[in-house]
Amino acid sequence: MPRVDPVAWAEGFNEVFALIAGEFLQAPSRWRARGYLLGLLSQSERKNGWSIAEFAGDATPDGMQRLLNFYSWDAGRVRDVVRRYVAARLGDPAGVLVADETGFIKKGKMSAGVARQYTGTAGRVENAQVGVFLAYAAPDGSRALIDRELYLPQKWAGDRDRCRGAGVPDERQFATKPDLAPEPGPAGLAGRTADPVRDGRALQRACRHRGGQAARR
Repeated sequence: MPRVDPVAWAEGFNEVFALIAGEFLQAPSRWRARGYLLGLLSQSERKNGWSIAEFAGDATPDGMQRLLNFYSWDAGRVRDVVRRYVAARLGDPAGVLVADETGFIKKGKMSAGVARQYTGTAGRVENAQVGVFLAYAAPDGSRALIDRELYLPQKWAGDRDRCRGAGVPDERQFATKPDLAPEPGPAGLAGRTADPVRDGRALQRACRHRGGQAARR
């Protein structure tokens, strides 16, 4: 693994965070957001509410939970800022966009979209949430995650009361994982490469229809 200059890394992080800081209107939410991101980017073996809170110096995860559930900020606008930054700094005509799914093992039944379903995280059927993610990869090896979408199984999509209880908007309907593959975004992010996402042929057809390139990993 290449050595990282900690000073340069900190300067780069501060530069990017300054771009999104304005999306967090309250000072406590900005402070929490910064700590949360540093926790996610840390070398901690496990990344959850408790471990990220401990990394930030908190005794409990209550503050991080408030950031995720109560503070006023728009995840879509933060994503758009990151996309513009990636397009400006990493955009390359030979770059590719990679769509892939990732599972998150869960114990309960209340989290949106949680169900017994196959997840590559465990390599088997487990009680889990599954998300479809979009990353950008530049020819020089630079890469960045630029979008995400939660997979909502058919049983969830057909139970509006359960969806409302988990905060899923009424307009959200069932969609297959290939259909959930996010749009490329800024013009500076060229190309399209797709992981099969369980149904590679359908996803590749969708990519060709959108005029980009599709390839298996």
